[in-house]
Amino acid sequence: MSKRLPAIAAVATLVALGGCTPQSDAPADMTGRWQVQEIAGASLGEEVDIWMEIDAEAGAISGFTGCNNFTARLDNFGRMIAIGAVSEEAGECANDAAATDERRFLVVLPQVQRRIQRGQSLELLQAASGSETLIKLRRDEPVGG
Repeated sequence: MSKRLPAIAAVATLVALGGCTPQSDAPADMTGRWQVQEIAGASLGEEVDIWMEIDAEAGAISGFTGCNNFTARLDNFGRMIAIGAVSEEAGECANDAAATDERRFLVVLPQVQRRIQRGQSLELLQAASGSETLIKLRRDEPVGG
């Protein structure tokens, strides 16, 4: 009976540890392509497409700002995140709405410090609890998926 106690304690520890971190906090859950739905509470302009591809394991974000391709470093600490300097490739904006939304996106992206993920929705916020959502995203479904 005394040999079973360490085994039971080990199983109980694994179960307890498994329950400490909800699956939505796992870095891999963020990995994928996300469509920007809103920037600082405002919807995107008509026919504006802004998206990001997150590779949480590699610590990288890439995507399209509405006018240009971009890349940035991502440091993930569970619900807290840090986005590094954004590098852009030169491109042209299709219209004034795209130029406006690109500017808004590039202003708020470096301010992101925290994330809330609920299924196919991802909200990027500042660190303060109760702060306004800076960027609201929706997981891009793969073609045929």
